[in-house]
Amino acid sequence: MNPKDYEDYQKHNVKASKSQLKEYIQIYADMAKKLKSEDSLELEAVKGNIRETYPNEIYFTLVDEVEKPVKLTLTESSKEYIIPLFTDIREYAIGSAKISKLFLDKLEMKVLSAKDISKIAEEDEYFHGFVINPHSQNFNMDRDGSF
Repeated sequence: MNPKDYEDYQKHNVKASKSQLKEYIQIYADMAKKLKSEDSLELEAVKGNIRETYPNEIYFTLVDEVEKPVKLTLTESSKEYIIPLFTDIREYAIGSAKISKLFLDKLEMKVLSAKDISKIAEEDEYFHGFVINPHSQNFNMDRDGSF
């Protein structure tokens, strides 16, 4: 979500579901399905748009009582994990309800920027990346914001 739109949402409860990244991810998914290959040249422009947009938006995640993000481990025996990110308030509302059922802790919303995510990557070697809108778009990016 654009930071300005988030400010508007906080003040006036408007523009709560606007995200350029969400739109680019949807275009990417639709094109990849039609092209049947994620390596198609036609997707390069959309990939570029995703890479450029990702650092300019803010995201919503779930944190526990000690302000640590919810961690979804890659395998049962692995310490590597990803965190769920939501592009807007609507995605957060749906996704957080589903994820909260998996955890017994009291979970709260936290706003993260690309810089915040980069800081997590620097501080935690087990941080593998994140999944954007896991219940709907399920788009994975690695710790550096690449896919």
